[in-house]
Amino acid sequence: MTRPKPSLPKSEVYERLSRDRLNTPGAVRTARRPLAVKKRYTTSGLSPGMNITGFWRLYEIDRLIAAGRYPNCAYLAEHLEVHKRTVERDIERLRDQFMAPIEYDQIRKGYYYSDQFSLPAIKLQEGEAIALFLGQKLLMQCKGTPLEDALNRAMMKIRLLLPDEIEVDLERAVEAVSFHVDPMRGDEIEVAQTYQTLTEALENRKTVNIEYYSASRNEHTVREIDPYHLRLVEGSWYCIAYCHERAEVRIFALDRISSIKVTDKIFEVPEDFSIEEYLGDSLTLERGTPHKVVVEFDNTQVPYVKDKTWHTSQQIEELPDGGFRLTLTTGSLGEIMRWVMSLGSHAVIVQPEALRQRIVDELEKARNNYNVGRSDG
Repeated sequence: MTRPKPSLPKSEVYERLSRDRLNTPGAVRTARRPLAVKKRYTTSGLSPGMNITGFWRLYEIDRLIAAGRYPNCAYLAEHLEVHKRTVERDIERLRDQFMAPIEYDQIRKGYYYSDQFSLPAIKLQEGEAIALFLGQKLLMQCKGTPLEDALNRAMMKIRLLLPDEIEVDLERAVEAVSFHVDPMRGDEIEVAQTYQTLTEALENRKTVNIEYYSASRNEHTVREIDPYHLRLVEGSWYCIAYCHERAEVRIFALDRISSIKVTDKIFEVPEDFSIEEYLGDSLTLERGTPHKVVVEFDNTQVPYVKDKTWHTSQQIEELPDGGFRLTLTTGSLGEIMRWVMSLGSHAVIVQPEALRQRIVDELEKARNNYNVGRSDG
């Protein structure tokens, strides 16, 4: 059986990378070298003590030497934005660990290969490679952020360094698996632009002015906020930020921000702020006064609910009829209400009584909606 080929020939991928020259030190930024490999040395991965940045430096040094550029330590140090001693250690590593035939040309004042040589491809276990690319496929479905292009470029680089036989297997695996991701809420381009502005403000610790639509009050307000954290929940991006108007940390939906402008004001995230603690009582995002919540599920929900961790505080108790009782402490009563109602007759709130009554009232309104203005015909 003929294996499926990669969607792009490697030569074309290299050519695209060559055109898209990134500023990342040590990144692979060149077309493929037309060198025949006389002897190939293999390695199972990074050598002890070498981090991923050092790994990319070796490939960039190899690229420049193989291209006949005759780079020296001074040029490489400036090009890679590292100290000359770091470059000297990298050259030694290429010679000692990869048996690279590196020589120094006294006339041209730079390094060259005295024999044909090529660095080995990254050797990943096939399961690791497949996990890497399936993770990339999942991430690529989270559209609406400026990370999409950067992720594409990063995964393209990794693909170039994988052996051909693993790359083919990856293509087959990726085609066989898909993910359902909730569609992005709001206009994709506008949300992406807002996201980009907030990430820059967050990185530079700059306060931003926003015009925000509050759905609960049906009004537009102008706010000054300090962005602390960005969170994606069910297809919607949210910014957890300190609101100067309310003098507290609040949650803002990016698709409800109609205008945004970065100010010159610098802020500091309080040392005692933790996103884990801030959302610690939440089911996903909603915050409120924590309550003990007890929900009973019938046996049809055992495969879907019982073995999943919904909250760190949860406790599971089996019931005599084959169902089970879920107990947890959360302030996300609205989220609990919508979840339980989505399960219809297969789940029921036991406590708190106030939440139980809210669901009863909501179900009665829904029942009336089906009765009012309807006829048997």
